[in-house]
Amino acid sequence: MKKDTLGKCYELILNYNCNARCRFCSQGDFDKSLNAPFDAVARNIYSAYRDGYRRLGLTGGEPLVRPDILKVIALGKSVGFRFIRVQTNGIKLADAAFCRALARAGLTFCKFSFTTDRAKDHDALVGVPGALKAALAGLGHLRKLKIRLGTNILVNRLNYKRLPEIIGFYLDRGITNFVIIYPVYNGAMAANAKKLGVSLADCEPYFDAAVRKMEAAGLPGEILFLNTPPCFLRGREKLAIGLDLFNTLVTDPAGGRTDLDANADAAKVKGPPCRACALSARCRGADAQYIRNFGWAGFVPLGKPSAAPAAAAAGRVYFSDNEKCLLEILRRKPGASTREVLALSRDIVLCRDCSDGNSVLAAASGLAAKGLVKSSFARGVYRWSLARPYAQVKKLL
Repeated sequence: MKKDTLGKCYELILNYNCNARCRFCSQGDFDKSLNAPFDAVARNIYSAYRDGYRRLGLTGGEPLVRPDILKVIALGKSVGFRFIRVQTNGIKLADAAFCRALARAGLTFCKFSFTTDRAKDHDALVGVPGALKAALAGLGHLRKLKIRLGTNILVNRLNYKRLPEIIGFYLDRGITNFVIIYPVYNGAMAANAKKLGVSLADCEPYFDAAVRKMEAAGLPGEILFLNTPPCFLRGREKLAIGLDLFNTLVTDPAGGRTDLDANADAAKVKGPPCRACALSARCRGADAQYIRNFGWAGFVPLGKPSAAPAAAAAGRVYFSDNEKCLLEILRRKPGASTREVLALSRDIVLCRDCSDGNSVLAAASGLAAKGLVKSSFARGVYRWSLARPYAQVKKLL
């Protein structure tokens, strides 16, 4: 196994065709007839695992419209991938039997594309009547099957002021992992920019409110922002995806490969505010199409990054999948070491994401902040145990 691939994700774009007509789709100009042949998909899955990748992502278009999607997922599982994620609009998941088949095949993580909690707005944005109802049914099916759940929320003029309310809606339905995506002004989104576009400067206070919502829910590290320069996340710059490595290799339906880190700068530009910014060396700048639409208004150079005071958890407290996994392990084995937690996590369906000790430490720290886990350290080994009887902990889950 190559050390430089440990923890990295191998992403397969299986197709560009889709059962939705999203008004914000950045792939609007792509050839919808392109579908990766199964034999090519199989070769890529085998070679990715051989090269050391241990996380497999399947996306499109809409990957679930492929007739062979179960076969693709089952192959990934048989090769050895324990983390298999599908990115989907969720429409096909209204079928409970299909959801069960996905789980049996080896799906471990479903990343939905929810735009809002309002059916009228969501259905209009994706161009399919009943889309939200179908996707929410699928969300319920997968939750019962203990598939990990997450969502991307594409920011637009119809939803940006309601991000905290939208997050609260999905928290109550079992999603604890959020990526807020600022749109790329290509394809359909470019055509609809005047109707759907909103500037980063206008979004900034609502980004802050969304983060505070997650902090109050006890999940400060479970929200990230894509295509958002860190100067619009003041005090929480670390939540901007792209400051650190993407660690993702993408193969498209035609067989082309893109290392996201090697190509991340291709569509980015830097302007006068960037030169004086303390994060200039790490930040890739702003999307060139964004600057053509909105200019540099609102970009203010950052000084030395300083953490904003985190909001204390208030009201109902939620748990990430990794936290739930750790609680279950400690119920089974009190006083487990980090190494033992990693070994035992292989048998827990809730998470399947304990790739190294850092993930255990992060989950334990979150639970310690909630008063549920305590640690001890002796002879160079951390051990973890529940700070309360499990009967009390269970009532909170």
